[in-house]
Amino acid sequence: MRVTDLTLGILTLLGGITIFLSAMNFQAIPGQAYGAGTMPRAVAAVTVLVGLFIIVQAILSEDRNLGFRLADWTRSGAALARAACVLALILGYILVSPILGFVSTAFVLMLAAMLTLGTRLPVAVIVSALATVTIQQSFGKLLLVPLPRSAFFSFLW
Repeated sequence: MRVTDLTLGILTLLGGITIFLSAMNFQAIPGQAYGAGTMPRAVAAVTVLVGLFIIVQAILSEDRNLGFRLADWTRSGAALARAACVLALILGYILVSPILGFVSTAFVLMLAAMLTLGTRLPVAVIVSALATVTIQQSFGKLLLVPLPRSAFFSFLW
């Protein structure tokens, strides 16, 4: 789907506001200088600023049209199948990660998504492994976000 800059700016601004309002209800983490809402609020602030920037740029360039148009790739059955596959993988993560844990589920599903989208196998394996470990260490260790656990990869905790 292609959207005008003004429409994109408005949607981005509304998304940032929604993220910020949602993060207001997050509970503080006992014993921490920052709470669970710190990162979402920071992301929301940047999102709001980006949305405002896009809106101002659209107004200054006189591109004030609101509207949507489907992108050319949506006419391809193969592209739609790949998009549906990626959405199915996301659903699969939601269903399987509580059982198999974050590390194993994220690695396998990222690998499958990259292969579905045409990434070469060696690159997909390396990126999936690095991304999985980076996300687990960043969120699980640094930000103390509870990720689904598995006994198989307990050495990462």
